[in-house]
Amino acid sequence: MSKPYSYHIFYFPFKWEIENRKDKLFSEQVNLESLHFSENDGWERVQYNQPGDFRLMNEQQKQEVRELFAEQNYYFDFVHPVLYDIQGKPDPMIAHFERKETKEESRKVTYQIKVKDKQEYVLDLEAINLNLYSTGVGVLSFFLANKATTHCEEEHIRDINQFGRRIMPPHYGEIISRGMLSEYICIEGLNGYAGKYREDFSGYTPADIWKPASFICQLIADLHPGMIATPVIDDRMFVNSCYVNKDLSKEIAVDDPSLEKERLKEFILGKFWYKYVYVDNGQWDMCQHDPMKEQLLNRATYFRWQKYGTLFGISRYSFVLLKGIGAEYIETHMATLYSRMIELALVQRASMLRFSSEVTSLSNLTGQDRQKLLQKISSLYKEYIRFVNQVYFREVTAQEQGIELYDLLLQQLNSEKQIEYLESEIRELHQYVAIVEEQTRTGRMEWFSWLAIIFVPVSLIIGVLGMNSIFDKEYLFLWDYFLYHLLFLGGMIYLTYLIFKRKKW
Repeated sequence: MSKPYSYHIFYFPFKWEIENRKDKLFSEQVNLESLHFSENDGWERVQYNQPGDFRLMNEQQKQEVRELFAEQNYYFDFVHPVLYDIQGKPDPMIAHFERKETKEESRKVTYQIKVKDKQEYVLDLEAINLNLYSTGVGVLSFFLANKATTHCEEEHIRDINQFGRRIMPPHYGEIISRGMLSEYICIEGLNGYAGKYREDFSGYTPADIWKPASFICQLIADLHPGMIATPVIDDRMFVNSCYVNKDLSKEIAVDDPSLEKERLKEFILGKFWYKYVYVDNGQWDMCQHDPMKEQLLNRATYFRWQKYGTLFGISRYSFVLLKGIGAEYIETHMATLYSRMIELALVQRASMLRFSSEVTSLSNLTGQDRQKLLQKISSLYKEYIRFVNQVYFREVTAQEQGIELYDLLLQQLNSEKQIEYLESEIRELHQYVAIVEEQTRTGRMEWFSWLAIIFVPVSLIIGVLGMNSIFDKEYLFLWDYFLYHLLFLGGMIYLTYLIFKRKKW
């Protein structure tokens, strides 16, 4: 089997909702155990279970077990529940699904990208995964191998990343111009009628705001027809790309200290690296100021293996690798270890945006029943605490390179500032709940105080006159006095009722 010239993984992070759950508490909306998934020939839920006898496995199964063993040793064990759909785990954080057609050896599934005035790029679609998380977000990912000799040049790799990731028009004029948008994206080889998983973007109208490509919607609908998927980050998918090019690799594999700085600067400011890292394939770079460009790329580039001709680049849009021939394990790491890391970082950011959206929504529900609103806020706060403890990690591995790459990824995604903003929003919402509850307690105390005021005169009369003696003849002259108090008592009770009704204590 030929080795790919490049490997690409596209990640589509989205917010998921079920139509008939929108009025429920947030914890009920995002409960994975209560979802009922379609039973069809497409998706299957794949859960992690302790592997059986290694000696009885075929070679493919053994390879999968080896890779999973390496992953689980790479990541801290407390991170595993959000990385793996563990069988038998109550209230899971993740439900993991894989497309079955891509696993059939006799079937060829391809991801096709037609670029205007250029060739059609046809990539082997090796896997399609769909992960749903209990924070109300999901990630749909496509694992693509580029093995065609007609797609191996620098421009081809950039075209695949640029046009293959775009899943909606960035602006309405793109439907005609197609400068950043492909003519179509099509998945061939899956079960279903012709054109079921195809999008040419010609049917978009000005009303189709934040509507992902039809093949995205169809794949998600295959799993759950009632699931509404809304992009939460961008109109593009996140790109994980590994490109093997020995000539480019030689340009950066400088072992002479006197030349290293100059050659690296020349490479970074050259035609390839900026466009590769920032997923841009236009005629000109989208940064036309060299000092700024150099600064951006120095922040986005991981130089640890530069002398080996290997560079990592991380931006808000991508996690890319350039390498030469050899060290194939790095390519495996891009599709396994680092793919897990990328998805975790995307889930964290998508979840923060989902929580922020819920905070905004709850802040606008001023006309709702106060008790119901407080329940919704409390439910959201509970799920936020769970997110902080089980999804948002500042460290996920003890491996030095993993720590550095993860830090750079979070830095580029601006995750630390986003979590600070979210904490502030959640804290203010929680403080609102505390203030309302304190007001409710104070109101109840006032209610009891009014009751005490009302019944003090009655208690006084009964205490002075006695319950029985009031009906004696010698005390009949006091009946008028008693009736006055009775009328006063009735008036006070009615007034208290009106106050109670108005304040809704």
